[in-house]
Amino acid sequence: MSEINTGMQRGTELTVTKQVGGIEVNGYPKVYKMYEAFGNYAAITVDALAKLAVDDYQARLTAFKTYVETVETGVEVNIEEAYVENLAACPIVNV
Repeated sequence: MSEINTGMQRGTELTVTKQVGGIEVNGYPKVYKMYEAFGNYAAITVDALAKLAVDDYQARLTAFKTYVETVETGVEVNIEEAYVENLAACPIVNV
């Protein structure tokens, strides 16, 4: 079965920075990766994440958002731009 690039780019990582009084908090920035294990989700490869069905990717993305907001008190994660059309990075072709 061939792969099809759909023109949709998927977010895979989130960087959280924290500052107090304009000074970066020790231990930050932190990078959270959707392909690493979190919550009830096992680690997968970046390639496997890219090949997930859209519904499975969206479910993992929503769970990832909830996970980061749980471990990073006060942080609100916006996932609106995590799955967007980007024909330059993801041209529509059969691979």
